[in-house]
Amino acid sequence: MNINAKFKMSLSLDSIEELENMLKEEKKNLPQIAENIVRRVSEVGLKNNHKSTELMPIKKVGDTVSGGIRTNDEGETYAEFGTGIVGSSNPHVDEMLAEAGWKYDVNEHGEKGWVYPVGDGTYKWTKGIPANKKFYNAMKNMEREFPNIAKEEMSK
Repeated sequence: MNINAKFKMSLSLDSIEELENMLKEEKKNLPQIAENIVRRVSEVGLKNNHKSTELMPIKKVGDTVSGGIRTNDEGETYAEFGTGIVGSSNPHVDEMLAEAGWKYDVNEHGEKGWVYPVGDGTYKWTKGIPANKKFYNAMKNMEREFPNIAKEEMSK
């Protein structure tokens, strides 16, 4: 469907009927076009993201097509938002974090930091990590690319 197409018709029943039939045919393609847009925009979100990031399955419910990216890796969630006093000095920009209850340095370690087990029987010390913001940056890239991708898919 070419969204920039120009139509020229004379005012006759035949020409109006022809335009109506063409529009009905184009309407049949819209669900597939929407799926293509969602898939391509989601793929943009995968670029330069956390290793565990994956595409969500595309779902159609009524006239709505949805998809996106996700991770179930708790460590990469901490990397996204940051932790401790280090993370709080460069907090994630998403206001939803506060609504979700995300807090930096919840145990009031402050500059003292804390010791944590590495998993091989040893321990390390940290004051936290800064926010990595890969999902946030992916969202911004997806928002930026959406209009271009939509125009490309609509004009195919």
